[in-house]
Amino acid sequence: MRITPVDIRQQQFSTRMFRGYDVQEVDAFLDEVAGDYEHLVKENALLKEQLAVLEERTRGIEARERTLQEALIAAQRVTEEMKEAARRDAQLLLREAEVEREKLIEAARGEEAKIKSEVLVLQRARRQLFEGLRATIEMYERLIAQDLADEGPGQS
Repeated sequence: MRITPVDIRQQQFSTRMFRGYDVQEVDAFLDEVAGDYEHLVKENALLKEQLAVLEERTRGIEARERTLQEALIAAQRVTEEMKEAARRDAQLLLREAEVEREKLIEAARGEEAKIKSEVLVLQRARRQLFEGLRATIEMYERLIAQDLADEGPGQS
């Protein structure tokens, strides 16, 4: 059982006739002890309240810290997933670009072959045209020469 300040103030002592303490001094001392004790009880109660508040804050801070840690871990996981997705996308784009490059090269080679073929056709046509033109010129030269030979030197 705990002693309260009121218990201290109301404490009564029996007195003996000749050998006792001064009642006023004992009462004054008991009042002083009761006041100090009352002050300590109030201070203890206040400290307990402050401790409860601090413990509640600590629980809140710990909960927030756990939440922040979980959020940080989730953010790191998402970041890694995003990096991996970006790597995959970059590799896919690179492969697509390689395929497109190969298609373009093949198309350019096809176009080059087509142009070379057309150049050869045009060169043959030019040669044939020149040969035809030469044959025509030679034929006209022969005709002119024959015509001149038929006229003779004295026929004009």
